[in-house]
Amino acid sequence: MQDTSGYDPNYVMGRSTAETDRLKRQSQLYDASTSQLLKDAGLSDGMKVLDIGSGAGNVSFIAAGLVGERGRVVGVDSNPVIVAEATSAARLLGLSQVSFRVGDINAMELDRDFDAIVGRLVLIYLPDPSAMVRQLLDHLKPGGIVAFQDLDWGDGPIAVPPSPLLSQAWGYVKEMFQRAGLNNRMGLSLHGVFASAGLREPRMSLFAPAGGGADFDGYDYMASGLRSNLPHIVKLGVATEEDVAIDSFAERLRAEVVASKGVFALPTFVGAWSRKASV
Repeated sequence: MQDTSGYDPNYVMGRSTAETDRLKRQSQLYDASTSQLLKDAGLSDGMKVLDIGSGAGNVSFIAAGLVGERGRVVGVDSNPVIVAEATSAARLLGLSQVSFRVGDINAMELDRDFDAIVGRLVLIYLPDPSAMVRQLLDHLKPGGIVAFQDLDWGDGPIAVPPSPLLSQAWGYVKEMFQRAGLNNRMGLSLHGVFASAGLREPRMSLFAPAGGGADFDGYDYMASGLRSNLPHIVKLGVATEEDVAIDSFAERLRAEVVASKGVFALPTFVGAWSRKASV
């Protein structure tokens, strides 16, 4: 049976230990694209950065590497357990310029002199992402950077040859997102979000890890994402635990792809960045 003790109705991926592990695996696959986005956006030595929905801290750590010891990074997340883990990780990494705070971004007192506001996979979970970005601009200096990276689930998986099991899993998650009222095309929707928040049209890019063969990390990553989504998949009537058979999913997907000498792409992350008006 799926452990739902960490179930949080406001965050479809849950708040479990398994979800924390998924975030760490996600970082191994996607951090390079996040780093490139923040470099392109202009994060540099000495900047003060606010990381929204900081989770396990990986985006904050990437930002810390760009702003250096003279900079400062403040991560904010509503989950006290994962904030504690991120704080410990920052200490182990010797990143004294990084700190984390627990709380609701809508209710917290935050400085109003940040040089950049960043976030990864956070706007997709908000009912009005444009309003959130507009609100965050109050904490940003004139000319400051806004850079977000979010998921674009698309119309279906990219796989050659087609993978029936991957298509099934993709369909479960896409339908769950739609029934939960979430925008599964948030990645490409960032363009409109930025414009509605009063920002200039953003520069954008997209990234998706891809691979095949027995050693590709994508099998376990897809399984971990499916596991974190399973409580909502079941609750919203998309599929049953028996339908998903999560415990064997990774190995079944690996066997299918390897047998067909196939390759597939993981979900696409779209990055977007712009700047607050100088006056």
